[in-house]
Amino acid sequence: MTTAGVREVAPPAAPQAISEQHLGPSAATQRRELWRFWSLVLLFGLLTASVVFALVLHQALRLGGVRATAQPHQADSARGTIVDRNGAVLVADQYFYEVSVDPGQLNQDEDRQTVATALEQLAGLPASQTIDLLRSYAERRYLRLARAIPLEQGERILAEQQRLTEEQGVHPLTAVTLTLAPQRYYPEQSLAAHLLGIVAMLDGATWLRGVYGVEGYYDSFLRERDGVRLTRQTTQPFTQLPTQVRRFLPSLAGRDLVLTIDRGVQWIVEEELQQALEIYGAQTGSILVMEPQSGAVLAMASAPTYDPGAFAEADPALLINPAISAQYEPGSVFKIITAAAALDSGVVTATQILTDSGSIAVGQRVILNSDRAGYGPVTMAEALARSLNVITAQWALLLGEQQFYQYIERFGFGKVTEVDLAGEIYGLVKQPGMLNWSLSDLGTNSFGQGLAVTPIQMANATAAIANGGRLMRPYVVAERALDGQVQVTEPTVLGTAVSAETARQMTDILVEVVEQGNQAARVPGYRVAGKSGTAQIPTQEGYTEDETIVTFVGYAPADAPRFVVLVKLERPDPAISRWAGRTAAPTFSRVASRLLRYYGVPPDATRLGQQPTGQ
Repeated sequence: MTTAGVREVAPPAAPQAISEQHLGPSAATQRRELWRFWSLVLLFGLLTASVVFALVLHQALRLGGVRATAQPHQADSARGTIVDRNGAVLVADQYFYEVSVDPGQLNQDEDRQTVATALEQLAGLPASQTIDLLRSYAERRYLRLARAIPLEQGERILAEQQRLTEEQGVHPLTAVTLTLAPQRYYPEQSLAAHLLGIVAMLDGATWLRGVYGVEGYYDSFLRERDGVRLTRQTTQPFTQLPTQVRRFLPSLAGRDLVLTIDRGVQWIVEEELQQALEIYGAQTGSILVMEPQSGAVLAMASAPTYDPGAFAEADPALLINPAISAQYEPGSVFKIITAAAALDSGVVTATQILTDSGSIAVGQRVILNSDRAGYGPVTMAEALARSLNVITAQWALLLGEQQFYQYIERFGFGKVTEVDLAGEIYGLVKQPGMLNWSLSDLGTNSFGQGLAVTPIQMANATAAIANGGRLMRPYVVAERALDGQVQVTEPTVLGTAVSAETARQMTDILVEVVEQGNQAARVPGYRVAGKSGTAQIPTQEGYTEDETIVTFVGYAPADAPRFVVLVKLERPDPAISRWAGRTAAPTFSRVASRLLRYYGVPPDATRLGQQPTGQ
């Protein structure tokens, strides 16, 4: 865990739970350094917040109700259907009738009353409201009385118009026009809400636009015939898609998306996340599941969440996806990156012994271990299992500032991952030459303090180790169907973070970390690689005493990773536990256990023909 500005005493640790902390020099010095850093964070945050605020402010957060407009309205065009990787519908158009009228054809109050009464009887539109609108906008040639009424009510109006026309020839109700109009429908309600995004009316517009998530990123494609072009893609006939995926495709719009998301995995993740919030008393949380070999996102969940079909009733702050749009100090999970960089550069070896004296001075800061103890000679695996800040800082010093920050960039920190979701933000990494950077930052950054990441950045960096050192571009859309053709997203390698040999060594080390330091993350029958991190929350006055953000990131099976899982919980109840090893780690274990069963992955002993490991 990482802390500064406050002396802490770690709680007595059970054998399977190793605390993660450090203590800086004087409180005054820490507060000054912290203030310099967080002034940059505040500036970045204000810029981000202003964009988000403007976006939310300019949304008309309602889809129904009566709305008058001065110009003739063209009904919203159909949008494409969005399905998961197995063809389960996550978003589709549901059709309604829009009700409009030409007020110029209703010059008499008697005619207005006739229309208002008929619409109330046939469609439940309040007669008094309709009369007020007809009188107020009597000079207009177009007036929308209802954006969306059910098809059944619309059919009743059409039938009544036909009857009156046949019997009377001309009738005031014939001034009413019904237009078939689509509206977004989310059959799974809140499932994957943050990833999917919403469709909203923007101020001054006469059509709906996708905002956030997939709906926002692929808005042009879903409602038009052009739009986003992927980094790499191939084209094949629509019939090449598996039959199961084509069950509900193509849509009427003829432009549809097949996601990498697995509905079953998403459901498991959301259930476990909600249980974790309840068990540990955490306020918010996120869980990501990725396929390391391709970068495909299998699940992405955050809580609390909302129903995209009724987003107007939700707190606007909930619409933002924390997995890609919220940055935080990762704490000791970041030691994975420092250790990998030290190994890959050759400044240390996996078996090399370094001495932990219990403290180390880096620049103007003295770094201590969480329990204020020294552990003497230790290997890399032992240092990570005990989460020793002193040894991690030594690795950073051996790397030197130039190499250290080069590796951070190679792992994708300080920039966006390029995931195809609207709203992704950069992380925040100070580097030599930047304002307020000092040598002490090298030490604290090494164990995840004084820099900020997003959950998807941390998950993707860990996935690079699980993928033999190759950093992939995360993506959520597997195929785009258009006009009988399918554009298939090809996995994209963003770069090489570390060598394949370094990645293999790091996997073995992270397995030992789970076995010796994060035993609550173990999955019986499988070798699991991973690490926990507990970070206190920084404020202008210093780091909070009890409020923490806990993370565990890992992958399984370790030798042939099927998935990478990141668990992040914010502000767990300190009366229960504020440590990642006792909150995020067991949550990871539950998620990984269910996913291994879901995918039918045999235990290591069966799969590899080995004796049981005893896990």
